[in-house]
This record gives sequence, structure tokens and C-alpha cells, in this order.
Amino acid sequence: MYPTEKFDLIVELEKYNPTQYQEDTLEQIEKELKIHDSNFYIKESEYDNIYMVELKQNNIKTAKKLTNSGIENRLKFIPIDNVVLTRPERIESKIMKISKKKIKNGDTFTIDCNIRGKKFIRSKEEFIKSLYKKIEKLNGKPDETNPNWVIHIEVLGENTGISVVKYDTD
Repeated sequence: MYPTEKFDLIVELEKYNPTQYQEDTLEQIEKELKIHDSNFYIKESEYDNIYMVELKQNNIKTAKKLTNSGIENRLKFIPIDNVVLTRPERIESKIMKISKKKIKNGDTFTIDCNIRGKKFIRSKEEFIKSLYKKIEKLNGKPDETNPNWVIHIEVLGENTGISVVKYDTD
């Protein structure tokens, strides 16, 4: 089975803002996206403050440019490498495959996991704890304060966006 959505970037707006704020913010995001990647598509998710963006350009560079663009600072831009069906074993498998390629012996990492909808992953703590153990076996070292890598897991109901990105302090 394959995921039902495709997306390269997640935009998370601050929760509980009025509709007009969200519309104005999305207009600003669209203007910035047109500058950096004229071929994009913004989709609403089933969660009020979460939007999915399909891009043609590099998602990490686009996320950085949007973060540094001066748009409202209560936004979060998360680049996504892969989308999988929300099943713990599929998520773990994809993360392990990506981590083997990117995280080298002695590199440090942290996991940033947002679970929206509890249908497939009942305990976020147990899920993350299991992932930390598996990635440590690949020679990665957990480091919450100054990691080399950040593993993003964004569960949006049936679909989960995953990325392993170099930690950037800029």
C-alpha cells in the first residue's frame, strides 16, 4: 500500500488563530514560494493549522529560504524527503534506510516527532524510544542540544512525512 498524499514540505501555522490570519499568512507564503519555486501546490490537511506543499525544487533549501524570509515568525517549515503510510514498521524502515545513508559513525542526532491522530501510533514515547535504540545501533549518538542531524517525523493521519536533515543553526 502507498501513501494517499505526496508532499515535500509541511507548513505549520500557530494553532488557534482566526481564519483571516491563516488566509493572510498563506498569501505571504505563496508570494515567497513564487520567488523560490514557481511550480508548487499548497494543500490543506485534515488539521486546521497544517498545510502540505508539493515542490519541484529542493525542499530543504526552500524551507530555509521561507524560514529566513521574514514571514510571520510563528510558522514552522519542515522539509520532507519521503511520505509513507502511517504504520510504525513502515516509518521505522524508511527512517533506518535514510539514516544508514546519512548518519555516519559518531554523528549525533535528535528526533522531532509530531503525531496528529492516534489511530496508528498509540504511544509516541514508546515509538520514539524504540527509534532512538535502533539508530544508536547504526552508530548514531543521541544529542538533544547540539545534534548533527534532525530526524523529522510528521504524522498526518494516514500519511507520515519523514526527513533526515543536517542540523543548521542559521
